[in-house]
Amino acid sequence: MELDRQLLMEQGYLILHEVIPSSSLVHIRESYEVVVERQKEIWAEERGPDDPPGGNWEKAPQPRVVSVENLIDIKTADAIEIWFHENTMGVARQLLCNPNPQLMDMMLMCNPVRDHGPSNWHRDLRPIHMAPLSNLQADLMENGPRYLQWNIPLYDDDVLCVVPGSHRRLNTERENKQLMENDTKSLPGGIPVDLKAGD
Repeated sequence: MELDRQLLMEQGYLILHEVIPSSSLVHIRESYEVVVERQKEIWAEERGPDDPPGGNWEKAPQPRVVSVENLIDIKTADAIEIWFHENTMGVARQLLCNPNPQLMDMMLMCNPVRDHGPSNWHRDLRPIHMAPLSNLQADLMENGPRYLQWNIPLYDDDVLCVVPGSHRRLNTERENKQLMENDTKSLPGGIPVDLKAGD
């Protein structure tokens, strides 16, 4: 897979095509459907007295299966194995310049039962409060990224929006003003990332 690390440093993201190869996509979808069904049973059992029958599945703006590894068996192992594939872990080795990167979290974000509108604009930093943003940005520019966040849709997806290059700077006054007024409205320079299934 051809990688442009400099482009990652400049714009803050890369689009890589067929990270999940098309030949594997159908089976991986089926595995994650099993995982979701298992999680839905847990959400129904954990629902509160005022929650709908499906619990979090029915009420969350974006239901997330956070502990995927606890729902895996031999039938659904490919849902985990894809994260150790050369297209993911191998790419991480190259972009992080680290021969032994570690997997931190695996999460499945699901479409909600009903439309709750757009999510708020935010910076995807992990951990969120680890240092002042300006120091994190200076470290990123000097030493490269410390971690990568993957967004790999199992179906075509254009709901992720980014502000290219914003990882290299603090918010502008205009951005802060708009975020204070309405943090779900598109930010200046924000663009949708059009991803096909497996990208």
